[in-house]
Amino acid sequence: MQAEPTTVEEDMDEPPILGSWRNMYLVVLVLHFILLVAFYLFSRAYTV
Repeated sequence: MQAEPTTVEEDMDEPPILGSWRNMYLVVLVLHFILLVAFYLFSRAYTV
């Protein structure tokens, strides 16, 4: 008996966490926005 070969496409259909790629992209965008706001606030707070 031989095992059925799996393709790379089948393994990459779903992200490892959060259930869908839309959720993954949304988390990445939100984290980037938070970082941009944090860097802006740090730069305003520590400007001479």
